[in-house]
Amino acid sequence: MNTSIIDESTSKRKIVLLLILSVSMVSSASILIILSNSPSLVKVFWRTLFGALFMAIIGAVRGDLSAIRTPQVRNNWHWLAGIGVILSLHFSTWFQSLEMTSIAASVVLVNSSPIFTAIFSTIFLGESIRRRSWAGILVAVTGAVFLVWVDYGGIDLGALSGDLLALSGAVFLAIYFIGGRKYAKGMPITVYTSIVYLFAAITTLFLCLSFGYDVLVFEPTEVLIFIALAIFPTVLGHSVNNYLLTKVPAYVVSAAVLGEPIGATLLGALILMVYPAPLVWVGFFIILLGVAVVLADIAGKERVQDSSSVV
Repeated sequence: MNTSIIDESTSKRKIVLLLILSVSMVSSASILIILSNSPSLVKVFWRTLFGALFMAIIGAVRGDLSAIRTPQVRNNWHWLAGIGVILSLHFSTWFQSLEMTSIAASVVLVNSSPIFTAIFSTIFLGESIRRRSWAGILVAVTGAVFLVWVDYGGIDLGALSGDLLALSGAVFLAIYFIGGRKYAKGMPITVYTSIVYLFAAITTLFLCLSFGYDVLVFEPTEVLIFIALAIFPTVLGHSVNNYLLTKVPAYVVSAAVLGEPIGATLLGALILMVYPAPLVWVGFFIILLGVAVVLADIAGKERVQDSSSVV
């Protein structure tokens, strides 16, 4: 008997389209973060708070909120809270890194998470990874490292600290994906994300108060940026990723998100007039090649299993 690694209730075309949507939406995050003048932790607080609010509203409209009383949610509150804390740490380290290093280096490093996700998936979820997928992940990460090498200009301790923060954000992102893969199943995604985002906001609020930041921001442009952060990279990005985590292994979603640096760099060129060096495009090609290898391996494994089941 063969067990598909893709939820058979969802078409593969839908999964691919949702992956493209999520990557497109999360690509806007770094640009919106840079456009805001608020402290990093304040941005994280409002992004997660508005994200929780919007997902709760969507859940209310869909009639999903009654699921909060189900055993699946009530018995896992502590895990959902923990995932929210991890999300806060992911956002906080990454947002701060964007102020200390370049967009390309920060986004690429934070999206080096597939290597950590692959390891954690194997250890904690028992989701074995075939050699071809491992090869694709390593190729994509190699492209990410190449991008940082191209982008990195000289010895700059501030940039190096920013790079290390982004790398820490990658580890937290991998843990976040593993948590979503394990605990998002069995409950409406609107309920799962609104709870996780709310705990992320609460965690970030404590961090803001600890560092003496005023979270009350009334400047119209800043508020619009916070709302945009909640709608595009959060509701249409992270929430879609969380839905996908209930359908495919965590390392698939994590590998696909490696396409974010490409979208972020292109948006940076269009909006901020920051243009990548020619060698950056070589890094993009290597990343896309690695992601394509992973997705092709998944599709190939599914075709083999489908043909076996027919026989």
